[in-house]
Amino acid sequence: MEPNEIRIHYVTHFLKLSLWYVHRLLQIEGGLFADVVNARVNIYRNTNFYEGGNKVPSRGHVDLAWNEYLEGLKAIFDRHITDTGKLEEEGLAYLWPRVIKTGGRASANRRPYECWTFDDGEDYIAIHIANVYQPKSPLSDMRIPFAASLLRLLGDTQQRRPEVKMVRCGSWMNSVPPFQAMFPESWHKSAVLSPRSGFGMGHWGQFADRVGRFHERNGAKLRETGDFPNPSLSCRAPIDEIVFHLRQHFPEAVVYNEQKNGNSGV
Repeated sequence: MEPNEIRIHYVTHFLKLSLWYVHRLLQIEGGLFADVVNARVNIYRNTNFYEGGNKVPSRGHVDLAWNEYLEGLKAIFDRHITDTGKLEEEGLAYLWPRVIKTGGRASANRRPYECWTFDDGEDYIAIHIANVYQPKSPLSDMRIPFAASLLRLLGDTQQRRPEVKMVRCGSWMNSVPPFQAMFPESWHKSAVLSPRSGFGMGHWGQFADRVGRFHERNGAKLRETGDFPNPSLSCRAPIDEIVFHLRQHFPEAVVYNEQKNGNSGV
């Protein structure tokens, strides 16, 4: 598939799944329609209403045009309350003119730590992941560069902010053994299940495959069971323990950084 075809495949199926999930949540949990769409699924950020960063309704961003647009989507839900097939088709058609249909791939050129980004907390950092290696996987084909770039991020953090004690991450990837292997035992012991989906990729990232297409198997499992195939877990561990673990268990990543940067690889 060409990049735009990959993106279109993803958003077509992902938005249908999201509309189905909104319907399910409203039937099971109730709540206000706008709150469920804004806070529990990742529809808004796949439209051109989204301006980037943390400018999302569930974090206090006011978007009057989006609020008005949601009224039309709610009318579709009201018409097809007993027929999710028609709901998904008509809902997707309604959203389609505002859906972002190009791009969708993170670029390593814009990310100093490749797949990894972070947010600063008071005495911690929160790390986030996006696959810049598409169509390769960070957990198999690109496992060493993936670990090496995390080492660089953590090493730079130790120099930039020596007061940082902890690293946090909330993600479905914490349920995946190849990702778990990158972190020490304290990371796994700290795991707390996040049962309620948010709008972010901590839950919804598992519905894109390594190429960037919609992950059809995971989508089918969610529809079948109502549960996310890979539970989203929030984990934390001391930064020095993670660095030590990576250096001990991923020596190739240390060598990779030495060759790449001409330094100690953290």
